[in-house]
Amino acid sequence: MRGIYKIFIACLLTAIVTAFATAHILIKRYSAPDETEYLCKDNASPDLNGCCPGETYTDMGDMGFNCCPVDGGDCFPPIEK
Repeated sequence: MRGIYKIFIACLLTAIVTAFATAHILIKRYSAPDETEYLCKDNASPDLNGCCPGETYTDMGDMGFNCCPVDGGDCFPPIEK
């Protein structure tokens, strides 16, 4: 009878370890990345202020500093890395 309990405990421990290992692998493999990387058009690098080429670093008062296109249009927050 002791042999049956030993086999049962071994199977139970194996099932628990396998479940935790599977959950860990699934979380690492399929979870969304914590940080989103924003890039400029044509994979250009942003300048020291975080603005893409063709944008100027502009003080917008209460809205803070933003990158505004030279040609006009919507302004966006600087890219942070």
